[in-house]
Amino acid sequence: MSGSHNKVTLTKENASLPPDHLFAKLPLAGTAIGLISLLVAFMLGKSNIEYFFFSFHVWWLFFLSIAIGAVFFVLIQFATKAGWSVVVRRMAENIAMTMPLFFILLIVMGFGTSTLYHHWTSHEALADKVIQSKQWYLNIPFFYIRAVFYLAIFTWAAIYFAKNSAKQDETGNHEITYRLQNASYPFLIVLGFCVTFAAFDWIMSINPHWYSTIFGLYFFASCYMVFFAALTIVTRLLHNVKTLNEVITIEHYHDLGKLVFGHSCFWAYAAFVQYLLIWYGNIPEETEWYAVRESHGWAYVLALLSIGHFIVPFFFLMARKAKRSRTMVVAVSVWMLIMHFIDLYWLVMPSKYEEGPQFGMIDIFCFLGIGGLFIAFFAAVTRKKALVPIKDPRLPESLTYENV
Repeated sequence: MSGSHNKVTLTKENASLPPDHLFAKLPLAGTAIGLISLLVAFMLGKSNIEYFFFSFHVWWLFFLSIAIGAVFFVLIQFATKAGWSVVVRRMAENIAMTMPLFFILLIVMGFGTSTLYHHWTSHEALADKVIQSKQWYLNIPFFYIRAVFYLAIFTWAAIYFAKNSAKQDETGNHEITYRLQNASYPFLIVLGFCVTFAAFDWIMSINPHWYSTIFGLYFFASCYMVFFAALTIVTRLLHNVKTLNEVITIEHYHDLGKLVFGHSCFWAYAAFVQYLLIWYGNIPEETEWYAVRESHGWAYVLALLSIGHFIVPFFFLMARKAKRSRTMVVAVSVWMLIMHFIDLYWLVMPSKYEEGPQFGMIDIFCFLGIGGLFIAFFAAVTRKKALVPIKDPRLPESLTYENV
């Protein structure tokens, strides 16, 4: 590493977002765009309210999965005593701090429960013996108790780690790092169960006859992969801040490229294993779920996912030179965000629209709505703190980090 990286002196002043930076203006703009877009989406969906709630659910899951991945990343960095990631960890902490937003949006989800989960909430469904056997778990009060619990634990973890990390910027107390390291272990265990059962509840239970014990792993792989894609893009967008330009080097982009590459393979592994086990078992309750998603217009979506979610990132990021190209890593990251949306769309929408994709203006405005609020929350947190943990004891290791 060049000597200039060793000479960087980080303070809260030079490591914070300049007042005139675009990100500093995003909280107000994002909130306005978000609220107006959601209102427009609802107005467009008044004649097709079912589609509005399904589209809202997909985009809610999309942005929530980024935040979930961020929480796991922050905890894993402390648990493993990682040094390379210190200069990008603060942005991950800020992404994780969007968690409270999903509590608010859960209220909207509540109005669409009978639409999204009609397979186990309707009176007709209650006559089904399979549904009856699952009523102790699949009932509306318990469903939302679990949802609040999952989000509460993720929010607690996000706030606890982000707050203490920011506190260390002021005090320089190295004990905070070791305290967070010790706290990360129990949090990771609990959150591992939370993300698994959240996947069962929010996606798998839309089709209550279908079940897959590996689905929690599949969803976790998606969350972690899309988070790395989002982190790469955010890092690049903020790279014009002078201090970040000096401390976040090509070595860090190389690692982000490796993580996007690796977790796209991890997702493909989980997806293939799930499909293989269900295909081999050939149980009607399981195969029917795939049969719907392999027919009509959904077959083309599945083909796109197979190629776009695995083959494209695999070949474009395989070479070391590609992973050390900021342009290539960011381009693939943008592509993976698109693929992640298509993945969630393919998981959720066929439950109601078996004939094929129905993508339209409602989807676009739901994206702008939830996305605008997500960016507003993220930007509001980002402008209040240093962009780098300036007094983390492992910061020197991150500043001088080199890939072998």
